Amino acid sequence: MKLQDEGGTRSVELRPAAREDGGGEHDDGRRIVVDAVVHDDARRWTLSEACLTTAEARDLAAWLAGLAEDTTADADEWTAIAFASNAVSMSGHRIPGGTVDLRIAVLRMLSEGTGTTDVVVGLRTSEEAVIAAARELIAEVDALAERRAEV
Repeated sequence: MKLQDEGGTRSVELRPAAREDGGGEHDDGRRIVVDAVVHDDARRWTLSEACLTTAEARDLAAWLAGLAEDTTADADEWTAIAFASNAVSMSGHRIPGGTVDLRIAVLRMLSEGTGTTDVVVGLRTSEEAVIAAARELIAEVDALAERRAEV
């Protein structure tokens, strides 16, 4: 799934890349490895981490769609979603007229240099783009589950 600012200079991609089996208590220990890429003008950060369960990825898609469709809060209220792993979190609100304002935090991202940094990006985008991103995330999670079932 990719969300891009209406100005086109900032974007956040969260792509389910693989499943990782572990001994955790969430989703029977199976987590989704998410490849994250954040662009902000000329800067770029990346992260590849097992930071969501399947249920959390589906919750994220539902939260995004609900936010864009104005089913989670009034237009002027902010709402947030967080997960068992603190690597990714989001907050946002719907602005009357078809726009969604998002704040996306991705922790421990690698920059082109050395070391890691926590990145928080503000995006303003259309309701349609947010709904499309939510649908894309569900499709990517489903495709990952199908690939796993074939193995």
